[in-house]
Amino acid sequence: MELFGRVALAALILIVIFSSAIIIYKYTLGKPGTLNAEQAGQAVLNDLQLSYPNSTVTIINTSKENSSSSSWNIFVSLVYNATSPCPTVYLEEYTYPAFNFVPTIANLYTKDCIIYGLSQTKLPYYTYLITSPEIAIAKSYNASFPSVLRYVQEYGYQNVKVHAVHYSLLGNIPFTNETFKNVWLINYTAAGASSSQLLIMNATGSILYNYTN
Repeated sequence: MELFGRVALAALILIVIFSSAIIIYKYTLGKPGTLNAEQAGQAVLNDLQLSYPNSTVTIINTSKENSSSSSWNIFVSLVYNATSPCPTVYLEEYTYPAFNFVPTIANLYTKDCIIYGLSQTKLPYYTYLITSPEIAIAKSYNASFPSVLRYVQEYGYQNVKVHAVHYSLLGNIPFTNETFKNVWLINYTAAGASSSQLLIMNATGSILYNYTN
């Protein structure tokens, strides 16, 4: 009986210690403190990079959920195959830490060179203006411009890398004296090719000029 009593006492002590540890974690370590915008954004960014290691994750915007809340609305983009002719872009919103790492809005923006425009949303990417390199690339390939299609067919889709850069003013373009305003310069370059195909596209997706470099 004495041995049984000692075992029971030891078990009771362990239960008390374990219960105390849970309470301490719940009300101290386990409870997130007040986060600033940078800390909240970094927490979401770290989680997404672990969950989607093959994507490029970018925070688009961070704003206070409301004046009395300790949570932040964090808008992010997840991009797959960013330099292919048809990147895939997901746009998501997180309210952190209120909803932890569960997105409160999750939308597919572009895939297979189809751009899905959603008119009723707060996300800054959802406009009729092209505001990201990936959308500029998808739009340019979706336009089925003959010289670009021939180039990709000749060298193979998987061998072509595409980059897009936005310019407020773009001049010194071969074979023209024109200066272009608010445009995307999109460069298609294939491994082993002796030339590249370049497109100049305006902010609404119209091809303005094409040349070979």
